[in-house]
Amino acid sequence: MNKKLKRYLDETEKTKEKIAQLQEHLRNVQAMQKQDEDMEIIKSIRGMKLPPRELFELLCGLQEGSLVIAKGKESDDTLALDKEDEEMMQEALESEDLGYEMEENS
Repeated sequence: MNKKLKRYLDETEKTKEKIAQLQEHLRNVQAMQKQDEDMEIIKSIRGMKLPPRELFELLCGLQEGSLVIAKGKESDDTLALDKEDEEMMQEALESEDLGYEMEENS
């Protein structure tokens, strides 16, 4: 067999092995990144120190996509509900007669 051809085949094999190792390393790094991002999200949500009912409503709003994150003049990041969702939540709270009034961010 031609020496050049054999060298190319060897180099191709070595390169494929290196690529496989790097891909595995990349998957591990991405998994660690996601884990750290998840921990930051949990820490941020827990740091809000919301009562259980409000925490539940916040999480439901996030999962349903009805929660809007808006930037305002008073603070860099504020959470606000769409008017329609806010009205629905107010009606639900009033019907349960919890005596809870939602604060509006104006």
